[in-house]
Amino acid sequence: MKLIIAVIMLIGLVSTVIPKMPGTLIIFGGFLLYGVSTDFTTFQPWITALLVLLTITAEVGGRWLRAYLTRRYHLSRLFCVNASAGNLAGIIAADALLGPVLGIIIWEVIVGKTFIPRWSTVGRVIHLLAIAAILRFICAIIMIILITVFIM
Repeated sequence: MKLIIAVIMLIGLVSTVIPKMPGTLIIFGGFLLYGVSTDFTTFQPWITALLVLLTITAEVGGRWLRAYLTRRYHLSRLFCVNASAGNLAGIIAADALLGPVLGIIIWEVIVGKTFIPRWSTVGRVIHLLAIAAILRFICAIIMIILITVFIM
């Protein structure tokens, strides 16, 4: 059972860096599943309260931090992530079809004219989104350490 809970917590940890995935809620769900399987014998109220606080901090605080940090930019968070991923995928596809040198040159000539002027703004928004993801990731790491040390 401990292996299953560890896999659930690992999935939750990875989910904290993915937008719109409730990674800390997944970790908390693994915590509760372990409690159900052991009849809550190793649970302590202060650990449960601390895990609830960390979950709320990560989920609500992460969303608030993302909104607060990106409020000045008129680009949506979804556009910034999709534009960066699409540009990278386009470069890779152009390289595969036309070769590394010719592919990058043609891609930048065609797409670079529209993407490069916005890249500084897109880069800043992605950087700020990463800061919010780091908050969620740190809360998830603390949750996993607490569960591993005090519960399992």
